Amino acid sequence: MNNQTRRNRNIGTSKQGYGQNNILTIPEPHGNLKSFYEGLVDYKKIKSTINGHEFLFIIETTRDTSEHSCSIKDIETIIEQIPKKDYGELKFIVLRQPKRKEETLAPTWGKLIYSYEFEDQCSPAIILDTVDFSKKLKMVQKAFY
Repeated sequence: MNNQTRRNRNIGTSKQGYGQNNILTIPEPHGNLKSFYEGLVDYKKIKSTINGHEFLFIIETTRDTSEHSCSIKDIETIIEQIPKKDYGELKFIVLRQPKRKEETLAPTWGKLIYSYEFEDQCSPAIILDTVDFSKKLKMVQKAFY
């Protein structure tokens, strides 16, 4: 006999195991070997020659609450101070808008990628992410030993 009042009280709870395998991750595209930071959606390109070396600035459009932390002119001014032999093969400088899930799971301000693929070209790249100014910025000090 099945008595409805004596059913298992743990059904649908974490004690029974519900929701324990829901791992929040950044999705990886299938059928394509690119990383999540290589998937640019709406962007414009600007070519710039600094110290006789050609750079390609790739600027992705931002959300209303986000802005790039520096302008192209600021980046050009910094690169002018670096000796040409120190940036070697660097070609791409990407100002990108991370997805909201990326901002939550893997927040960064910038990355150096040694092999960045863009429009069938492969070269080292510096990637600078936008900053969402509508959110509070929490600084957590961690000891690195």
